[in-house]
Amino acid sequence: MATTKTTNLGLSSPGEERERLDRLLKLFDNSIVFGLKDNKEGDTRKRKRVGFRDGQDILCGFMARGQVQCRQHTTTRSSRLLGGTPITIDTAIALRHIVYGSPFHSFSREWKKSTLLFQDISSLFPWGLQTHRCGSRGLVLCVQAFLLKHLIFEREYFSVELARSALKPNEFERKRALIGAICEMLWAAGEKKRCCICLLQDDRCYDQDYRVRDDGITEKLFLYEFKKFQDLQLFVKRNIEFFQTEGSNGCILFLYSLALSRTIYKVKEDIQFTEESKDKLLTDNEECSQALINLLLTGQAVKHLHNGNMVYNQFGKMLMKPLKGIKQRSQIGFLFWDKTEETDAKTEVGSMLKTPKFPMWITNINGQIGLLFSINLDLVSDWRIENRFTLYYYTGLPNHPKCFLNIETRHGRKICGRTNLVRLNEEGKNTSARSMYYDKMVWGGCELEWYTLLLLNKKSTPFFC
Repeated sequence: MATTKTTNLGLSSPGEERERLDRLLKLFDNSIVFGLKDNKEGDTRKRKRVGFRDGQDILCGFMARGQVQCRQHTTTRSSRLLGGTPITIDTAIALRHIVYGSPFHSFSREWKKSTLLFQDISSLFPWGLQTHRCGSRGLVLCVQAFLLKHLIFEREYFSVELARSALKPNEFERKRALIGAICEMLWAAGEKKRCCICLLQDDRCYDQDYRVRDDGITEKLFLYEFKKFQDLQLFVKRNIEFFQTEGSNGCILFLYSLALSRTIYKVKEDIQFTEESKDKLLTDNEECSQALINLLLTGQAVKHLHNGNMVYNQFGKMLMKPLKGIKQRSQIGFLFWDKTEETDAKTEVGSMLKTPKFPMWITNINGQIGLLFSINLDLVSDWRIENRFTLYYYTGLPNHPKCFLNIETRHGRKICGRTNLVRLNEEGKNTSARSMYYDKMVWGGCELEWYTLLLLNKKSTPFFC
C-alpha cells in the first residue's frame, strides 16, 4: 500500500484535516464553508497562501490529496464583525444629549432613510451623493465636498483636463474617493491621533433604562477605536456598506462616529456648552447646526464663523468669555447669506472659511444648503484667476440639472475704450449681460449672486457671460 505523506501541519488524513480547518474557521468568519473533494493517492501536497480581497477574509487552505474550496454566504451583521466595544448606557445618554439635546428624542424617518449613497453611474452626476429634503442634506454635502476633493485634486499629476475627466469616475474611483473622505473627516475630528467608528449590530448592548428612550439605533451600536490611519482606512474599506446600504442609517452612524471621534467632552468644550444654553449638534428642526457644519469641515465643533477667539464685542467692550472661532485655514470653505438679517447685524464669515485650501465651499443662502466648487486649483492661490472663472453648483436633490456659473468680477469698473463707438458697444454688452445675470442667478430659491460677493469680498457685482 502507498504510504501517506504528511505536511508541516502534521495532518495524517483528510478527516483530521477537515477538523483542523473547521477549528481555524472560527477565528475568521462563520460564513466560510469548506468541502473536501475525493482525490487520488500519490498526489503531493501543496500550500496556498491566505489572501484578503474586497475587505472580506477568504481563507484558502492547503491542497492535500483533496482540494479545499472556499465559498461565502450571506451572514448577519453580528456574525460578520469581530471585536469592537458595545456602547454603554452612560455613553448613549451623553451622545443623545449632545446630538439631540435630550435622550428621549429620536431621529425622524427622513434621517433614518439617509445614507451616503451615490447617484446612478449613468446620471448627470456620477460623482454625486443622493440627498433628501431634510436636515441630513448638510451632512451629506459636506461629505460630498471632501469626496470631490479626493476625486479631483488627490492625484499624482494634476491638470484641468484631468480634473474634467475626474467628474466621470467609474465605480472603483468614486468608492475610493468616498472611503478617503470618510477617513479624512473622522481622523481630523480626532486631531489626527485617534478616531472612533460606530457600526450597527443586531442585538442591543444594554438593558432598557428609564433614563433613555430606545430609538432602534443607539442601543445597538458597537464602537471601534483606531490609533493608526492605515488601520482606519482598511476597516472603512471593509465595512463601507454600513454607510451606503439603504436602510442602514448610514448618515446617523457617520454623525455618531464624528461626535465620538471628537469625544463628547471636546465637543462641549468647542461649542462652549452650558446648562443655560443647552447647545447641541442638531437644531430643533433636525437641521445641521453651525457647530456641526464646522465639525464636519474643520474637525472642531465651534459655533461661530470668525477667525480665532473674539475677546471684544461690536461695541468694543470686553466679553465675559471669549467666543471661539476658526483657528486654521480649512480644507473646505463655507459661505453664508441671509436676506432677513439687519444691515448692521450681518453674519460675517472669517477668511479661514472664506478662502479655503481647495476651491470648494458649502453654502447656506437663506436657509438653503448647497455646494459650490471649481476644478481649477489655482482659483485659491492665483489672484489673476479670480477675474474670470467657472463654478459648479450642486444640491444632490432629485432632478437637479447641471448648473454652471461663469463669473466675471471686472464688471462695474471704468470702461476705457479708445473711441466713443467702442464705449457705446461695450456698455450695451454689459447691460445685456447684467439682465442675463439677474434672470439666471436665482437657483432653487437661493440668491446665487451673493456666492461670489462673499467669496471674493468685492463690491463689484459679478455677472454671467
